[in-house]
Amino acid sequence: MLFLAVFCGFLAENQREHYIEHQREKQYMITMLDDLRTDTIQLSFAIHYWAGINNSIDSVAEALIFPLSLADFSKAYRHLNNALNYYSFAYNDRTIAQLKNAGGFRLIRKKNVASKIIAYDQFNNDAIRNIANQYNKFYENVVVLRNKVFVQYIINKIFNQYEYVAPPASANTWIDSLLLKNKSPFANEIQTALVFEFKNALLAFRRDFTNMEWGYTNLLKLQHELIKLIEEEYHLK
Repeated sequence: MLFLAVFCGFLAENQREHYIEHQREKQYMITMLDDLRTDTIQLSFAIHYWAGINNSIDSVAEALIFPLSLADFSKAYRHLNNALNYYSFAYNDRTIAQLKNAGGFRLIRKKNVASKIIAYDQFNNDAIRNIANQYNKFYENVVVLRNKVFVQYIINKIFNQYEYVAPPASANTWIDSLLLKNKSPFANEIQTALVFEFKNALLAFRRDFTNMEWGYTNLLKLQHELIKLIEEEYHLK
């Protein structure tokens, strides 16, 4: 009888531990879904945001037509602040960090879910991070050249007046007056060469967005697939 009681107690305790682990597993999946849903919103915003930046880049590049005129510079200044905005998506790794640090992955009985979460984490830490780092180098190169071509005082004045909204064409007269009062110290030949270099760097920055776009598009696909998988496997719709 004593042996039976001990054995039954062991079974009950074992069953209780399994129940607790299953509850922890489900809780991890609930918070994982919260993280992923937040990520999809932020990533969708990032994709939309970069589309606006690219439009501004196109406007600046189209304005810098040789030979350069005062009107060309004014148009370029109008779109410059938006063209050199920068937004980088960073995923929410709250739940994934807990799964890693607390050995929580062993609790995930659904191996297809665990594999998908690991793949999602790796894609963020490898492809997305590498693409962002490469893109940042293009960005830094453009900013260095911008500081040689454009007058920061004028950039600040425009930003103080309009912030992240591109000034209307009617602001050209005001910008013209700022340009006339704050002329470049470089000779025309040097300034033309600097503008040419800046425009090339800006267009290279614009062209490299295809890598970022590929990464973000695939990441968004992974997010939706993982959300659907967790919802179905754990009945969390």
